[in-house]
Amino acid sequence: MAKFKHFTTRNALSKQQNSPERIYPRDMYAVLQPLWNSKAFFSGWPEVHLPPKEILDQFLDVCYHASMTTEEGRPTVFRVAFIDSTAKVSPQEGSVTPVTKYTFVEPIPFTVAELRRLAPVADPRSVLVAVELIDGCLQIYGLIDIGIALWEMARHERIMGHSSPEALIVMSSRPGELSISRGDRSIARLRDGNLVRPSDGVLLRGPVADFFADASDQFIVNACSLSDINTDPAEDDGLCFAHMQFVESVLLYTAELKHGGTLLFVPEQMTHADPRLLGRVNIKYALSSTRPRDVLVSAMAARLNRNRAADKIESRRTVKKELIEELECYDFEQQNYEDATRDAARFIASLTAVDGAVILTDMFRIIGFGAEVIASFSGADKVHIAQDAEGNNTEEASFVGYGTRHRSAFRFAASMESSVAFIMSQDGGIKAVRQVGPKLLMWPYFQIGFVSALS
Repeated sequence: MAKFKHFTTRNALSKQQNSPERIYPRDMYAVLQPLWNSKAFFSGWPEVHLPPKEILDQFLDVCYHASMTTEEGRPTVFRVAFIDSTAKVSPQEGSVTPVTKYTFVEPIPFTVAELRRLAPVADPRSVLVAVELIDGCLQIYGLIDIGIALWEMARHERIMGHSSPEALIVMSSRPGELSISRGDRSIARLRDGNLVRPSDGVLLRGPVADFFADASDQFIVNACSLSDINTDPAEDDGLCFAHMQFVESVLLYTAELKHGGTLLFVPEQMTHADPRLLGRVNIKYALSSTRPRDVLVSAMAARLNRNRAADKIESRRTVKKELIEELECYDFEQQNYEDATRDAARFIASLTAVDGAVILTDMFRIIGFGAEVIASFSGADKVHIAQDAEGNNTEEASFVGYGTRHRSAFRFAASMESSVAFIMSQDGGIKAVRQVGPKLLMWPYFQIGFVSALS
C-alpha cells in the first residue's frame, strides 16, 4: 500500500501552522496539493486526482457552511465523497457487493440546505453522500453505503472487512471542522481555523509506545503460558498488537461518549496506596480490579488454541469429526473472550463519566477513578507539541491556552516520567502526554487505526 511522502510537505505545513492567520476552506487547495497522492493504491483501480481549485473551493465551501447548521437542534454531521457516478465503489464485482451505491432518479444540487437535510439519513459511520460535477455544477447523485464493517474494524471489533471508495472524502463532526481524506487515508483536518495532521504510529513507536512495551511483551508471555503454546509474536500480528489494540479500544470508546475524560497509565507495580501515587492524586473511588488484564490474556490464549486447532486440519484431505468439533469449541471460546475484552474496554471508558481521572496500570489493572490531580508543576509551565511519533519535532506552547482537564494531566505526567496521560475532549478529540527528559510532550492529534479518517 502506498504511503504519502512527508518530506516534501512538512515545511509547507509548518508554515501554515506557524502563521497567525486563520485558514479557511478556500485556502485548502494550496495546502492539499503537495499532500495529495493521486496514484492508484490498488491494482485495477484508477488514479484519484484532486479537483481543480475552483471546484474544490465550492465543494469545501458547502461542507464548511453545512457544518455550521443544525437539524432540529442536532449538529449536522456527515461524510461526503467527491466521486464520479460511473466509478466503482467496491473491488468485488457482481450484483451483490459489500459497498452499495444508491442512485437518485434525478440529481440534487449540492447546497448547504440539501446537505443539512440529507445528513440525518446518511450516518457518517457507514453512509457517504455522493457528489460529482454535472454540467459544470456540483450535484448530489446518491448515497454510498459502505456498511458498518469499517467502523467496527477501526474499533477492533472485527478483523476483516472492506474500505471506503477511493475518492476525496470530507467529514465534519463538529461546527467549522473538516476532516479531509483520500478514501480512509487521512490527509489534513481543518479545526478552529487551524490546520492539523495526524501523527502516524504514536501508539506503535516513540515515547508513548515505549511506555507500554514491557507490558506488551509480558502479555504475550502470559498468553503463551496459559495456552501452553510457545510462538513467535512476529508470526502472529493478532498476538503482537493485542495489547495496544486494547489501549486503542479504550480510547475510542471513551471518545465516543463525548463527555471528555482523562486516563492516567502508571507502572504495574503501583497500587492505590503507593506513596508515589498518593502524593500526586486524590482517588475518590479506589477500585482494584484485574478483570481487563485477565480477559485480554484469556482472549490471546484462546486465539493461540484456535489457531493450533485450525492448523491440525488445514492440509488434510479428510478431517475427523472430533477435530471439527474441537475447532468449533475454540472458535466459541475465542469469541466469548473477545466479547468480554470489548466489554472491559467499554467499562473503563464508562468510568470517565465521573469527574476526575481514571487510573490504570500498563497491565490494565484498574486502580481507581474520580481522581483529582494534586501534583504541582515546578517547570516552566510549557508543553511541547509533538509533530511526529518520536517527539523529535516540537513546538512550545504555554499551559495558559488549555483548560483544567489538560493542565491537570500535564501536571501529573510532568511529575511522573514513568506514566502516560490520555486526554479526551468533549468533541471526541484524543491527546497523549508524556514527560521525556526535560520536555513535557503532547501529541494533539494522532492516528488510531482508521480513526483519523472517521472521527
